[in-house]
Amino acid sequence: MNDFERKHPYFWLILGLILTLLSYGIFNTGICAWIFAIPLIRFINTRTKWSSLFLMLAGMIIVANITFFRLVDDDFNIQNQVYCTFNGVRIWFPFFVYFLCRYLRAKKIISYCAFPAAVAAAEFFIDNPFVSVMTSLSVSQFWNLGLMQVASVTGVVGVSFIVTLFASIVNYIWEEGIRKETVAYAIGYGIAVVVVTGIGMFSIDKIMTTDQTVRVAAGVENFNLLLENSSILARYAGSDEEKMVQANADIITKRARQAVQNDAALLVFPEDAFVCPESSAEKFIEQVKSIARENKINILLPLLRLPLDEARKKKNTLNFISNKGELLNTYLKNHLVPVVEAPFTERGDGKTPVVEVDGVKYTYLICADYTSNTYAYNGREADIFINPSYDWESFQYFTSYGIQARAVECGFSVLRNPVNGNIILYDVYGRPLHMANVLNVHTGMIYLDIPRKGRQTVYGAAGNWFPWLCAVYSVLAVLSSFAAKDKSTS
Repeated sequence: MNDFERKHPYFWLILGLILTLLSYGIFNTGICAWIFAIPLIRFINTRTKWSSLFLMLAGMIIVANITFFRLVDDDFNIQNQVYCTFNGVRIWFPFFVYFLCRYLRAKKIISYCAFPAAVAAAEFFIDNPFVSVMTSLSVSQFWNLGLMQVASVTGVVGVSFIVTLFASIVNYIWEEGIRKETVAYAIGYGIAVVVVTGIGMFSIDKIMTTDQTVRVAAGVENFNLLLENSSILARYAGSDEEKMVQANADIITKRARQAVQNDAALLVFPEDAFVCPESSAEKFIEQVKSIARENKINILLPLLRLPLDEARKKKNTLNFISNKGELLNTYLKNHLVPVVEAPFTERGDGKTPVVEVDGVKYTYLICADYTSNTYAYNGREADIFINPSYDWESFQYFTSYGIQARAVECGFSVLRNPVNGNIILYDVYGRPLHMANVLNVHTGMIYLDIPRKGRQTVYGAAGNWFPWLCAVYSVLAVLSSFAAKDKSTS
């Protein structure tokens, strides 16, 4: 410990919390993700008291609060506080594991390796009920496609492991000094990162996007137009409910014809594009089935079904209707946004749909469903993943980049088509093929040619072996600490 650290013991904590905000938060600064843990590990090395560790926890919860309330414009709510506390604990947990190892006198190299292992385990097992993969450190590396290919083997947490291992290596050298052993670790880590990234980039460069594609017409309709513009509904006769249903059907008819004229095989809309009372839902779906059959086009229909009884909950659904006019599947959103959705919306059964039409397998989830460790993986057999969404303005890039990880992991092309955000298309290697900002755009169509075949990945075949391995290592590291402490006191 040098004189500066003795005089300013909390400098490392403050610096680390600032970098944590920039790493896990809305900015997703890639460089900060590599260095945020360096000062925080240094803080633990110089402040070995339990009180200092719990002060760090308080700081992590504050960071989580700042992140959440920057994303969601909402007043104080106890559910918000529970959510933020939960997320803060997840970020802090790896430092707790590292602290335990050091406090109980485990070997230093074991302690340092326990930190990135605990990061991977925390990101997987402490699955945030809302943001999950979007607050994974790996998402900050979306620009580094070579490194991101690790996700196709280990899952996205493998990228987080590599990134945070850097902080451990730096602190190990800092603490032990420049000598043969520390230099060997540093060189070995550097070579491993270069090789892994190089192999990833080599595989991407050698494999070009196939010319066998499916043309998808992505509408950016928003039902708020119908609710806010009375002149639209004034064109129709009947009750307000009947007017709404007919207006929605006419929009879909118009878009279906445009899509067919542009050789599209699938017509999709963003989350909450259409809404109707429960009493009219089946009638409306029958109309859309007729539109699909008449125009010979597949339609992925988002429909928010409003209950007749105020005591019941809304249903946020996706309905896949084939070009033969058959309703192949109805999916209910499962990963509900805390506070905004959860209290008022019926939760789905968690089953990820996979439907095959004309030789192409489609899977689809609604908005935040993609953030879960489970739902996208369960649709890994699909060739194309559609993610209708509704974004906040400050959320738009955060969510767009986060879904790249699912494309790399599972080997399917991903189309995220939101309202108030970025329409973005990733291929099976996570390469962005298209991005367009549709913030404040509520009508129109975008045509995208999506590769019609996915690829098999190691992660898709083997599953989540890596986070389990990291969890086991974390436990063994702590247990070895107890053994080391017993030996030192005997």
